[in-house]
Amino acid sequence: ASQMGAIGIALPVLFYLVAALVCLTTMTRLVDEQRGQIGVFRALGFSKRQIVSKYVIYAITATIAGSIIGIFLGMAIFPTVIYNTWRLMYDLPDIQIFFPLQNIIICLLAFSILMAGVTVYVVNKTLREVPSQLMRPKPPKNAKKVFLEKIPFIWKLFSFTGKITARNLIRYKARALMTIIGVAGCTGLLVVGWGIKDSIQDVVSIQFG
Repeated sequence: ASQMGAIGIALPVLFYLVAALVCLTTMTRLVDEQRGQIGVFRALGFSKRQIVSKYVIYAITATIAGSIIGIFLGMAIFPTVIYNTWRLMYDLPDIQIFFPLQNIIICLLAFSILMAGVTVYVVNKTLREVPSQLMRPKPPKNAKKVFLEKIPFIWKLFSFTGKITARNLIRYKARALMTIIGVAGCTGLLVVGWGIKDSIQDVVSIQFG
């Protein structure tokens, strides 16, 4: 029970960070795609607060829908899987699913605040530009040389696609960082899952074998 309690503290933090990265990526792309529309709104006299509220309402609506689905699926699936795993080692009564209202409210509030905060940050960053700039397509970032280009014998081994990819990693640092952290977090969760499985199997074989 203490081990499961420790996992229950660590996993939500990882899930929360991955959700923050997903939200940041999604809202950034959404706002970038609607730059022209935002520029038109500004030119027509809509205030920054009205434009920000449009995207915040969108983000919170999607967050609440996803949270409700996740709460009911998560509370039905995870406890059942963990409890059935325990029943391999112990003689336990039938499971009783309990929905703690306090935890549900904390989840809804935490993710709503997270998504609203990220959305406000992304939209305000775009609104710093004047309407005439927003109505024009966003100019691409200038390509920069990477440190591998200073090592000719390695750089020559790269294909054209490989060279473009290496330059884009430096060109779009935020996207590259979000991708790396997101994949690292998900990989960490996979390792934890397999580790728990192997640990439980070993306990059974040691105790009874």
